[in-house]
Amino acid sequence: AVAPSLEDATRRLRPFDFRNPSKMARDHVRRMELTHETFQRALGAKLSSALRTMVRLELLAIDQLTYDEYVRAMPNPTVITSITMEPLPDQALIEMSTSTALTLVDRLLGGAGKPGLNRRPTELESALIADVLREAESAMRETFEPLLAVEPSVVSVEFNPNFVHGANPSEMVMVMSFSLSVVQGLRSEGLMTICYPFSMLEPLWEMMPSSEDQRPALGPGESTPPEILGALSEIAMPLAVRLRESDIDAGELSALSVGDVLRLDHKVNEAVIASVAGMELLEGRIGRKGKNVALEISNWRNE
Repeated sequence: AVAPSLEDATRRLRPFDFRNPSKMARDHVRRMELTHETFQRALGAKLSSALRTMVRLELLAIDQLTYDEYVRAMPNPTVITSITMEPLPDQALIEMSTSTALTLVDRLLGGAGKPGLNRRPTELESALIADVLREAESAMRETFEPLLAVEPSVVSVEFNPNFVHGANPSEMVMVMSFSLSVVQGLRSEGLMTICYPFSMLEPLWEMMPSSEDQRPALGPGESTPPEILGALSEIAMPLAVRLRESDIDAGELSALSVGDVLRLDHKVNEAVIASVAGMELLEGRIGRKGKNVALEISNWRNE
């Protein structure tokens, strides 16, 4: 089957119940959480480079609420950045307190990062804040790259939430809340939120399966699709090999020293189980290959 184009997805009419706005499916929320791990790393690295100090982001929560509720919860003044992400429709918003933004500006100018007051920035400070927030463009591009090639662009930076029209007041939005911490010098921490209108994300989900369970399982002899292998090829996975559990007396354990040999209950010819990211997936036998300890795989565990 041919996936629908982005233009077809945006033009399709959909029913909407204003009394019971629909919420995003759980697997879509989970997918946004996973993809924004890239956003945390990318934006943290770019801000660290620009400000010459360590900046760390951590996802705190994901909420689904109406745009009106999101705006009403904002202080005034606050820093609101509107970002378009062609070819997706509408705009995403990045919001942080003016106090946090002024702290970043102080770092940018070589200061110690003294926490600023919650006031409206001056014209010069506003230009510097916009420069700092443009670091989010490339971070957004990297974040959505596994799903869709987008071209983020900062279109405006406002300080009064009433002057920003990110969505209709009754439209549902996804709000991702991050802690933004400067962890060197004068330590400071603030809150940053990203708001995605559902109208922006819906075309994205319609071009791909809404659930991992909807994908057909691979049958015997079938190989993994190349596009999946391409996405997984550079992901590092922890692998651990577990031997049979052995019992040892507490007294014997306390008497162990360097050079002692411990007798295990695992037999030499007995298969071992290898776990990948905590899941028992492989069976095999341990041995040596040259000077290295090796695992010869004998079977995939399908249970």
